Amino acid sequence: MNNLKFKVSSIAGLITMIGLIALGVINYFFLKDLIYTEVIEAETNYIKVAKTSVSSFEEKNIEAVESYSKNILSLPYDKLSSQQALMDNIGEDLKVLRDAGGFLAVYIAQPNGELVVSDTDSDAKGLDFGIYGKADNYDARTRDYYQGALKTKEVYISPSYIDVTSNLPCFTYSKALYKDGKFIGVLAIDILTKDLQKEYEVNPGRTFAFDKNGKIFVATDKEQLKEGYSIAQIAALSKQKADFEPFEYLRERDNSERFAICAKYKDSTICIGEPSSIVKDPIHKMTYLQIVVSCIMIVVIFSLLYLVISRYLSPLTTIQTGLNSFFDFINHKTKNVSTINIKTNDEFGQISKAINENILATKQGLEQDNQAVKESVSTVQTVERGD
Repeated sequence: MNNLKFKVSSIAGLITMIGLIALGVINYFFLKDLIYTEVIEAETNYIKVAKTSVSSFEEKNIEAVESYSKNILSLPYDKLSSQQALMDNIGEDLKVLRDAGGFLAVYIAQPNGELVVSDTDSDAKGLDFGIYGKADNYDARTRDYYQGALKTKEVYISPSYIDVTSNLPCFTYSKALYKDGKFIGVLAIDILTKDLQKEYEVNPGRTFAFDKNGKIFVATDKEQLKEGYSIAQIAALSKQKADFEPFEYLRERDNSERFAICAKYKDSTICIGEPSSIVKDPIHKMTYLQIVVSCIMIVVIFSLLYLVISRYLSPLTTIQTGLNSFFDFINHKTKNVSTINIKTNDEFGQISKAINENILATKQGLEQDNQAVKESVSTVQTVERGD
């Protein structure tokens, strides 16, 4: 009987296990896609925050250049037409603008390549501004910010470069100035990324931004700002991808699996780079948890099935005991036989009722046969005595 209970429980448990495995496989693929989507969404949101920081930083600086250029061009031409005129009429304003905006330097590059400039050198000399040019072996006309400004009517933004004093990335925003159709010079502002860097350091995710030359100018991880840190691989891959399109790659310097999302903003690209484990680890943890829970469920369900099946198959033991007692009676091992005591209305109750009827009928028949045998023996004995 115990063997039957175990077999039935095993079959039911096996069916349950197959069902749980099938359900687990379905849940795995569903949850895998769900987790992947959630991770991608979170990382994409980090990129959007980082992109907003870059755009706000750039728009603020462009606005400063545009606003100050309008102030300069509001003056008549004769107050802007020479180096002396620039020094007399806007020299002190360069210092005011620099202090108000927290800029590294503010200057006007003249058509002859000389600068009227307010910077840390003029501060060191106790001056609001100074002249920088041929005497210092410097010619603004050879510089990217000057040439770039002449090619556009908008504000030109140079590629990033490292400021020697602060050792931080820096940009030059520049705009060509024309008054009455005549070229006055190029207004330029050197701007450190320190304020933008502060924003990035509190932004979520491992985000960074690089210019059109592939040079990082702001990053949540300051290690990426160090000289020699290469992002050539991710920069090349980002050009092949649409904005916010995730991609994986094998980082060449350490053969580690990486995961990245990038989005372009004008000449800059903002990316987030993470180990691929940021996506895979939650999936692995979910899979492990699912396996453990499934194993526990299988053990619990098998145990419950065994107990329930044992409970509902227990009448079989009663029937078996009753039949053994009946067979002992038939084989004259016992002088009495008991009926099977099952009072349920299910199949077991019906079977026991039918068996009980046959037991009683057989018992009655055997008793009648015994009585007939006794009577026959008594008759024979009477005849033998001659009565």
